[in-house]
Amino acid sequence: MFMFESIYFLAFLLVLGSVTVAVAGLLVTRKLLTLDKLKRSHEVGGYFLAVVGTLYAVLLGLVVVDAMQRYQVAQSISEQEAASLVDVFVLSAQLPKEMRLQVENMCNEYAGQVVKTEAGAMKNGTYCPIARERAIDLMRALMDFEPKTENEKALYPQLVQEASAFWQNRQKRITMAGAGLPTMEWIVLIAGAFFTVFFTYFFVVDELRLQIVMTGIVAILISLNLSLIFVFEHPFAGDENLSSQAFDSVRGVFAHLRK
Repeated sequence: MFMFESIYFLAFLLVLGSVTVAVAGLLVTRKLLTLDKLKRSHEVGGYFLAVVGTLYAVLLGLVVVDAMQRYQVAQSISEQEAASLVDVFVLSAQLPKEMRLQVENMCNEYAGQVVKTEAGAMKNGTYCPIARERAIDLMRALMDFEPKTENEKALYPQLVQEASAFWQNRQKRITMAGAGLPTMEWIVLIAGAFFTVFFTYFFVVDELRLQIVMTGIVAILISLNLSLIFVFEHPFAGDENLSSQAFDSVRGVFAHLRK
């Protein structure tokens, strides 16, 4: 997976390139086929376009919705991971001083590594080994802790529960960063876009400039939907990294609680 410095700029290039190719295809078709031949294909071409357009619209809509849901799930996972880490930090206040300071430092170091290093690594679909080690150290420290007082014994199960939720959400976040739309699905989407626009060439508008505008609008609508898929498929890449957003606020909370 490539690192997307500006995923929105790439989406803009996709729209621009799609319109250029679509209009170029229209002009080539007008040169190769006479207006009379194109007009004779209107009736049959209309039926084919209705079938192809409908099938493609349904497919494209489903994939767009799925990509948007994926983005929302990724956002929820990042927020839950950050929230669980804050809960661990807050609950550790009831632990013995040495253990409390150890847990607080681990939580703070982990959040810092996510923001500074892992947020960038996730643009490539990978993770930061240092952040992973900090998470493992935190889990080990909590699992090895033996509560002694009644207060600690009552608190410990909740602390372990929040730590487990933190680890599980971290694993989900890493998995989602490395996963994307299957290659075959992209092939079908691109091929469907090509054939849908291609069928519009067999309908003639006497004013060529007007048909160029209409063809361009069709290409823009399709490419905008593909751009949505492209943007939402990579929730941890681009200009707004979900991991960085969630843990930026966490670091502020830690700094406030330590005052």
